[in-house]
Amino acid sequence: MGEYANQGRTLPCKWCDRPVRLERRFFPRRYCNRRHKWKHRFTELFGEVLGGGA
Repeated sequence: MGEYANQGRTLPCKWCDRPVRLERRFFPRRYCNRRHKWKHRFTELFGEVLGGGA
């Protein structure tokens, strides 16, 4: 039943908008690969540092 319920569900990657399959229920993947995850983290960090935060 659980396998059938999650079949075919996707979310877009936060970096490139490529569809990412939701294989895990509690902590779903948000990026299509590790490089995109780290690129997003670095750009967020440098945006906070250079932008001055709030």
